[in-house]
Amino acid sequence: MDSRKDVPTLDIAFMLYAGAIPIVPLIGAEIYKRREDSLRRNLCYGIFALQLLVSFASIILYLRA
Repeated sequence: MDSRKDVPTLDIAFMLYAGAIPIVPLIGAEIYKRREDSLRRNLCYGIFALQLLVSFASIILYLRA
């Protein structure tokens, strides 16, 4: 018996949390864009891309388990 199916709201909560994490570097990128600091802005965009990949992978692995 799969106990995860008994609590589907945990799946939704995990996906919302994992989906919200990549937004944080975008906030930093906007701050550095206003300060005209292109190096740190580009670094934030890179962190966003990597975090997006990690979040998608963790959601996929979580749902497959």
